Amino acid sequence: MDQSTADTESKISKKETEIHNTKDQVEQLKKEIEVVQKRIDKRDKLLKDRINSMYQSGGAVQYLEVVLGSKNFGDFLDRVVALNLIADQDRQLLEEQKKDKELLEDKKKTVEDKLAALEDKMKELKDLKKQLDAQKKEKTRLMASLKKKHSKIEDDVEKYENAAELLNSQEQAIKEEKARAKQASEQQSTSGSAGKNASNTGSGMIMKPAAGVFTSGIGSRWNKFHAGVDIAQAGKVPIYAAADGTVIRSDYSSSYGNVIFVTHNINGQTWTTVYAHMRERVVQGGSVKRGQLIGYMGNTGHSFGQHLHFELHKGPWNASKSNAVDPRPYM
Repeated sequence: MDQSTADTESKISKKETEIHNTKDQVEQLKKEIEVVQKRIDKRDKLLKDRINSMYQSGGAVQYLEVVLGSKNFGDFLDRVVALNLIADQDRQLLEEQKKDKELLEDKKKTVEDKLAALEDKMKELKDLKKQLDAQKKEKTRLMASLKKKHSKIEDDVEKYENAAELLNSQEQAIKEEKARAKQASEQQSTSGSAGKNASNTGSGMIMKPAAGVFTSGIGSRWNKFHAGVDIAQAGKVPIYAAADGTVIRSDYSSSYGNVIFVTHNINGQTWTTVYAHMRERVVQGGSVKRGQLIGYMGNTGHSFGQHLHFELHKGPWNASKSNAVDPRPYM
């Protein structure tokens, strides 16, 4: 597109130069025509005067009088030469007049041709400028489209990079969470406690992480998959860990805003919870207990109003969120 625009601009520049040169040539021809016309007019007057003079004096009679009035033979020869010279000058004058009139017609014809060519060049210039304007508009449209695509690519790259970092962190966090769950189980056995985590198929496996009303559920929304539930409430609303677990990541992302990912090991099953759009995160890593304060409800990232976006994944978190489940039956 840049090359096409540059080519058109070059053609416009060349055409403008041609038009400028043609105008200069026309002006020069007009000046030359004026000079030739003055010569013709001057010669016309001279010729008219000569004709009038000859008419009044009788032409040939005057010629004989001049010759016969010679004083001697030498004077006779001088007079004949003089008369012939005058005749030659008249012939030369007529020839020059004829040539100048032909030259005048040629120059006038050249001016007409150049003016016609100038009109064609002006039309071509107008068409080229229209073409250039269309090319610039197309370039603007393409640049806007490319910018949009580039922005999306950057967002996708950032999203995939964040997902890759999260998956790496998650692997380590799951190991730590399994170790924590095993240690907790051994401590319960040592102390003689028979307590167990609630069944992963009944209510009470996790707690509701924040006070408020459910404003949106899991499923299709705005032609995209909404992988969790939204809980909304005004004011400074605390957010709590839904169950014992290990923090995978506590960070900020362009989509989730302030977000915390936690891995849980409940009855040998790995679960993952996500807490997004928080105003503030109060834990950065390590293990958390069920009901422990981890942050406050907010409106950060891709969010339209204060709420908690809460996700529950059966198994490790993945970028496609294919294992996201509705958390409400588990609360």
